[in-house]
Amino acid sequence: MSNYTIKQIFQDNWNDFVLKNNDVVIRPIVFEEVNKIINCGNPDFGYALYICDHCHKTLKVPFRCKSRFCNTCGVKYAQDRALSMAKKSIRCQHRHIVFTMSDKLWFYFQKYRFLLNGLFEAASQAILSWFYELNKSQNFTPGIMCTLHTFGRDLKWNPHIHILIAELKLGTNGSCVPWMFFDYDALSKRFQNILLKLLSKALGKSFSKKKSFLYSNFPNGFYVYAEPKEFKDIKSGVEYVTRYCGRVPISENRIVNYDGSTVTFSYIAHQDNKYHEVSLDASQFIMILLRHLLPSQFKIIRYYGFYRKKHSLHTKMIPLIKQHCRNFRKSLLYHQANILLNFNRDPYNCPKCDTKMDFVLYIN
Repeated sequence: MSNYTIKQIFQDNWNDFVLKNNDVVIRPIVFEEVNKIINCGNPDFGYALYICDHCHKTLKVPFRCKSRFCNTCGVKYAQDRALSMAKKSIRCQHRHIVFTMSDKLWFYFQKYRFLLNGLFEAASQAILSWFYELNKSQNFTPGIMCTLHTFGRDLKWNPHIHILIAELKLGTNGSCVPWMFFDYDALSKRFQNILLKLLSKALGKSFSKKKSFLYSNFPNGFYVYAEPKEFKDIKSGVEYVTRYCGRVPISENRIVNYDGSTVTFSYIAHQDNKYHEVSLDASQFIMILLRHLLPSQFKIIRYYGFYRKKHSLHTKMIPLIKQHCRNFRKSLLYHQANILLNFNRDPYNCPKCDTKMDFVLYIN
């Protein structure tokens, strides 16, 4: 377990980072989220006060920042998202598919963040249009859940879509048919075509040369594949694709060294499956992390087909998690239950006499 924290790196280097980049327009969301991270858990910015009736000891419980970009609070956010996806899921096997693009396009999605909506549209429409062509004579609907990842293991900006798709299709009459065939070659070409058309429409004539280059250099389309990872159940699949939804794109146990000015982190490369270490100036490291900070209202998870919100067919299927189990699992994500579960202690018991403490007031 690493002793180096993202919060500490920001606390030590944020002011210096802003001074070094005073000629760069830093997005307002960046200042807002970084301030949250730096002050997360600081009682000077508010706390709940508890008192023990038995020994009169007081306890201050600092407010957390609840930022998706905070390693501490982001874990809770990812758990919430995983539960949200799992409770929408139906009880069947799901296929994991990843839609990627040429690295020649990464720049556009970094500069123009609104294009990330088009990435969702291209991936979902590639599957849906292909599916409906195969089922022209039958009224079947697939179930698709999409999540966005903007990074690779080396932290480079690399936007791609992870999809969990049910291996069955639902008919309007309530019929349910297994669906195991996926033509990845057809999906690759279709995804490329839809994405490039969307980009061409959004960027105009300036994109024409790049579009022609990509068609000629990627005649088989962009890479669409199913990872060899086999999930034991849909819950495991959901946890896998949501593990970095809204979190800082690196877990702290990958930070192998930090001396106050230089950060060294590790990763296992997809290409050679070997261990690598990268050392960066702290300001460079912060810059890399901030690339992946998305707008606060941006939807990182999206649903299509019978997983779409309030779709009539969804009620005809057996849910993965029954309602009473959903309520119980949600209760386990609350702060008190989480501490009890992981550390076998009640955070609201008196640290001196172990008596239940009474809430007094909030201090802002």
